[in-house]
Amino acid sequence: MRRDIAPVVLVGGASSRFGSDKLRASLAPGVWLVDRPIAALRAVFGARVAAVGDAEPEVSARADVVLPDRYPGAGPAGGIVTALEWSGTDVLVLAGDLPEVTEASVRALMERADDHRDALACLARTRKTEPCIGIYRAQSAGLLTERLSQGWRSLHDALPPERVELVRIPDREARNVNSQADLP
Repeated sequence: MRRDIAPVVLVGGASSRFGSDKLRASLAPGVWLVDRPIAALRAVFGARVAAVGDAEPEVSARADVVLPDRYPGAGPAGGIVTALEWSGTDVLVLAGDLPEVTEASVRALMERADDHRDALACLARTRKTEPCIGIYRAQSAGLLTERLSQGWRSLHDALPPERVELVRIPDREARNVNSQADLP
């Protein structure tokens, strides 16, 4: 089991377009939406998945570790920086609203990151870059923290593109849930 990467699920967000707490949406009896990315990470890392973000306690408790968000209101970037500061190592992050993400994509990210140790991040790619599905190196924390201190929340251009590796994953695995109609 890999200990050099901390597995993290981002559980912030208001679910305003969904109409209720989407991470609690039932996908099957006893299975919430947030359970899918947690399961993909547990398949690789075991029971040490952390949740970070401003979620209801019942949602965060689905993970193995609950991290208080040190940058509330800063979106996914704040959650990633919180996780980097907490772990002191690389982090593999998945958004909490990915109903079809799989262990295979988690492993593909790890393989690419192993092959490109000089990259600051190794991010999923579908038709576009998916900054909430990827590995952020511990060395990226300084740049991300600096951007947060300047009020920048976007992850799309947070790191120099020449220091970011992209990994193609199936489009369906990066599809997130924003409305009831998006549920599988």
